Amino acid sequence: MVDENKKKNKREQWKKKVMDNLKREAVKNIIARTGDIARLDAKVNNTYTVYIKDGRMIKQPTNGKCVIINGKIQA
Repeated sequence: MVDENKKKNKREQWKKKVMDNLKREAVKNIIARTGDIARLDAKVNNTYTVYIKDGRMIKQPTNGKCVIINGKIQA
């Protein structure tokens, strides 16, 4: 009986880890898709995208040349 409870508990923990990983991957995919949509939207409307990379704010026009805005972002 104790072994069955341990197995069930381990199985439940494993399921929880798998579900947490799936949720994390789904969020990563949503974030990546949002960036792709922003770039496409900027291209259609002939504007630019702004994002943070390595602590710096980057402005990227549709021609692809990146411009750093205001130096370093403080967290």
